[in-house]
Amino acid sequence: MTTRVKFVLLALAAGCVPELATTTDESETGATAATTEAATDPGTTTSDDAPTTTGSTGEPAQCETFAQYRIDVQAEPNGLYYRADEQRLYIADDDNNRVLVRDEDGAIAVFAEIPNPSNDPGSDGLGDLDFAADGTLFVPRFGFGMPGLGAIFQVAPGGAPEAIAGVNDEWRRVGLDHDDARGLLWVSTYSRDADDVYTGWIASVDPVAGVETMLLGGLSKPVGIAVLGDTLFVGDQAQRQLFKVDLTAAMPALTLVSDEFESLDLMETTPDGALLVLSYDTANSTGYVYRVTADGAITTVAQGDWEPRGIAFDGVSRIFVSARDTQQIVVMPAC
Repeated sequence: MTTRVKFVLLALAAGCVPELATTTDESETGATAATTEAATDPGTTTSDDAPTTTGSTGEPAQCETFAQYRIDVQAEPNGLYYRADEQRLYIADDDNNRVLVRDEDGAIAVFAEIPNPSNDPGSDGLGDLDFAADGTLFVPRFGFGMPGLGAIFQVAPGGAPEAIAGVNDEWRRVGLDHDDARGLLWVSTYSRDADDVYTGWIASVDPVAGVETMLLGGLSKPVGIAVLGDTLFVGDQAQRQLFKVDLTAAMPALTLVSDEFESLDLMETTPDGALLVLSYDTANSTGYVYRVTADGAITTVAQGDWEPRGIAFDGVSRIFVSARDTQQIVVMPAC
């Protein structure tokens, strides 16, 4: 997402990615791991991470390859966000309605506790994570269509989680992306009726004015969403289609980018203006990370025996993918 790019201080090396060759559950594991960290409770420290890349005043860091490995997080990770300026990974804990933060040395702490009105951990659920340029964190509470449970929270620097006003509390939301240029959140939104029929749309949320507006419909179960300049991308999980929308158009419309994916999940952007898109092939129990360029070219970056949910990128070498029902995050090279 564009807001992720603003925190990336290092450029992605050219030619770092290898070519393209569902679960439609209500909420949202790889090759043999080279390293598996010890289980980690929030506030404890693990050791021996795979290679990391730190900032430099010299030439931009280059992408370095390594074997996939896994991080144990003692949480059910969903949305992820890597802040390169802090060198810390933010993790949405879907089971415990909280946001965790992990340092490069493996220490994990609770960053924010998101209110859990059902008083049943895991029943409300959290989705994607994104930061605005001013350091405000945004995260949706899924809510499963239950009145009073659906919400979007913002956490200002040094502040407590606060629900954004004017947001429909019965809509389901997983993906979001903050658009600093427009001061809006773009949100993938959907509903499900008694016959398990999904109806989806893209909404914008003004977090200051507290206004949620439908941009356009025509989707089934949109999950991943990302904005790159004047183009908004959204993946329909149920229909297995990736679309783009021209935000400058007088009447924005969905334009198909590809229907060659399996089940689509969350997305990430790269500093060079491409997308990293998650997909899961249920027939082969294989997760994929694809790279999609602005002109629609698709290549395979990574795959493994994990079901992906959330994704983050450190801007140089490492892609982080939360693996469903494993309490682990898979770390893989971007080149």
